[in-house]
Amino acid sequence: MSCPRVCLRTRARVVFALLVIVSMSAAGVGADVPARLSLADAVTLALGVNANLKQSEQDYETALSRLRVAGLQTSFEVGGEAGQERTPDESQLFSRAFGSMSYENLLGTKASLDVSPVSTGDENNYLRISLRHPLTQGRGLLSEKADILAGARSFASVRNKEVYLTRQAKTLEVIERYYQAVLSREQVKVQQKAVDIAEEAADGAHKRADAGLVAGIEVSRADIRVAQTKDELNLRTQAARGALDRLTLAIGVGVGETPELTDTVPETASDTPGLTDAIGTALKNRLEMAVYDVRLSDQARRLAIAKDQFRSGVDVVAGFSSADSEPGAISTSLFGESSSNVGVEVRIPLDKRILREDRDTAERDADVLRRLRLHQMEEIAEQVRRAYLDLEEAKTSLGILTDNKKVADDNLRMAKRMVDAGLVSNREILEAQEALTRVENGLLSARTDLYLAGLNLKYAMGEDLTTVVSR
Repeated sequence: MSCPRVCLRTRARVVFALLVIVSMSAAGVGADVPARLSLADAVTLALGVNANLKQSEQDYETALSRLRVAGLQTSFEVGGEAGQERTPDESQLFSRAFGSMSYENLLGTKASLDVSPVSTGDENNYLRISLRHPLTQGRGLLSEKADILAGARSFASVRNKEVYLTRQAKTLEVIERYYQAVLSREQVKVQQKAVDIAEEAADGAHKRADAGLVAGIEVSRADIRVAQTKDELNLRTQAARGALDRLTLAIGVGVGETPELTDTVPETASDTPGLTDAIGTALKNRLEMAVYDVRLSDQARRLAIAKDQFRSGVDVVAGFSSADSEPGAISTSLFGESSSNVGVEVRIPLDKRILREDRDTAERDADVLRRLRLHQMEEIAEQVRRAYLDLEEAKTSLGILTDNKKVADDNLRMAKRMVDAGLVSNREILEAQEALTRVENGLLSARTDLYLAGLNLKYAMGEDLTTVVSR
């Protein structure tokens, strides 16, 4: 019997889901997740295996390598060549060993040395030295070497800040997922308590019905409430498992495992400064502003170089050249015919159209960066305001729900006494139990929201979240 198309699709989906689970589990192979998982352990694990963070760290190491290369002022090279030279009259072998050295410093001075100490055949040995030092254009901080080094230093600085920002984002994500998993676990406990209360009310209703004290509708009502609370418990349990899976996925290891979370949500949020102080701290701490400062510094240097190109170039130049005047079977002399020169080289830019375009482009880019920096300041201030308002709202909600919890507890106790005294039906207990469960779940959520709102405020202020976890 052939399987219908719908059945085939269903099987395909199941197979795909299994493949996804297997691949996710394989990704965490080799990393141990402790049976008891604290928040600090979760953050440490995540920062140790996160791919984005590893990539950022690798980019920073590459930037440091580029910076080291840019700081080198000398380079050396050696080599040799050999071959056969043919002419209509004769044929002979030749060979030559040679080497070179170049030097460039941050003042713009450039020097080179080319030498061939040994040769055979018709090859001449030689020694060539050249030196150039700028007096006007391209001098000092505006020299090519200084520009390359400053650019490499800025690039490394930005990459280092990106490592920190990536670590901050991952730490915040893990903390949020951790406490959401804790919240779901505690809500399961609250719902289990609701099931116990509903079963107790149902047992009482059955006993009173057997004694002819209440109508059968109270029994049915109590049994229905038991079924409803058990169904809600099942949903809460599944939600808790999903929250734990999201936590392990955020960590990057142990997907599918069920470690015991040892930390609980703090009862209160840590002390926070006033809104004005929080915004000031954020503008001082947030590395996004530091990145813009680095970019503005780079652009200012590019603009200065573009303006420097309008100046006439005046360079001091010197050189020495010597070659063996009588090549032999084996020539080892570097000195024979020699010449030297020293003087001044002047370059005057006549066609300045390209130079003007480069300067205007650099000025526009600098202006755009300044505007973007101001916009970033506004965005950071708005993020702090929003986080601050969320924190105030969470505090208010927690206070209201704390008061409601006391009222809900009193209502449930009063309902039990009145039902035991036969004054009211069990509807009062069931409604009081439902209200208490709702308030307790809301209280757990409010406490979690309060802590996470405080954490988001610290994140918006640019505080190092890894130190918050280690406290």
